[in-house]
Amino acid sequence: MNPLSEKNKTLFSNIEVDAVFLRTREDLPDSNVSYFTGLTKQFLSNHALILKPKAKPLLLKSILEPAVKIPALRVKRIDRRKQFKTVLKKELKGVKKIGINKPLYSSAFLREIKKIADKKKLVDVSSAMASQRATKSMYDVLNIATACKIVESVAEKIPRFFKKGMTEKQLALKIEILLREKGEDILPFPVIVASGKNAAFPHHVPLDKKIKNGLVLFDFGCYYKNYCSDISRVFSVGKPTKKQKQLYAGVFATKQYSQALVKPGVVCGQLFDKADKFLKKQTGISLIHGLGHGLGVDAHDFPSGFLHGNKKKLEPGMVLTVEPGIYGKFGGIRIEDDVVVTSAGCKQLTKAPTELLLL
Repeated sequence: MNPLSEKNKTLFSNIEVDAVFLRTREDLPDSNVSYFTGLTKQFLSNHALILKPKAKPLLLKSILEPAVKIPALRVKRIDRRKQFKTVLKKELKGVKKIGINKPLYSSAFLREIKKIADKKKLVDVSSAMASQRATKSMYDVLNIATACKIVESVAEKIPRFFKKGMTEKQLALKIEILLREKGEDILPFPVIVASGKNAAFPHHVPLDKKIKNGLVLFDFGCYYKNYCSDISRVFSVGKPTKKQKQLYAGVFATKQYSQALVKPGVVCGQLFDKADKFLKKQTGISLIHGLGHGLGVDAHDFPSGFLHGNKKKLEPGMVLTVEPGIYGKFGGIRIEDDVVVTSAGCKQLTKAPTELLLL
């Protein structure tokens, strides 16, 4: 069966509605539209999607955008708001219950949909869609694995194109170009290049700052056929100190320890707590962010991940990052790999270096 048809079939086997209506806009994106159409977000700036149990999904798009032919979808271009309402009413004729992603929509938009739906019952199906996206199909995992190969190949090239005197911005741009050449034309998040003390901030934005001797933290990912990868790597410009080697070894040991605990039935929050305790024993520093997060059509996808207090249990097919990190006056060290939960444990999709590599 076509992967998109399979997703549609799975959704309606878990919800009791006659149709699902989704809307994505530049100011209010809904990644479920990407998930159920297979289209990357760059092609989904202002679209509506109607899903039905026994019909091809209908994608409504503006005439301002190019026409596309997608075998798994019905695509209709509309030129004005009135036409959108007419098409929507026609498609929803005979439908009694409409599933929506309620938490995403404003009260004003919900009132508008209720008028168009004309007394039809609106049902929040956001939880069902989140649960479905949390467990990946073989097709999903294969695409994520390919995205992982792309980022690994780019990471391996960093020492080749790095030159002393480069700024964080210049190096980030080099990485971005390679990622876009090998994967999709958009990135799941901006490339992070953080050198020296800048690496103490997990979400640092690259600056016009020359990279000097010391540690450099990289965090980047790419899309492949609508699915993300996400890795963090640490390099040393010049010979690393003994202390830097020890801290890297402690973070790497924590990552390996954490990955060994990943298996079906494990409670995400409990794994975080064990990893935090192990990391503090290894380095003397505690985690200040989650140990990892779900990965899919979004860089931070379902399940929400290894967070303190998260009672979600791991299931086969879930794809997550494992990324212990430490931060302080020395800068930061974060090592991030992507894994897929299997029936017995987990399979590593990326492989970080066991030791600090030189730039």
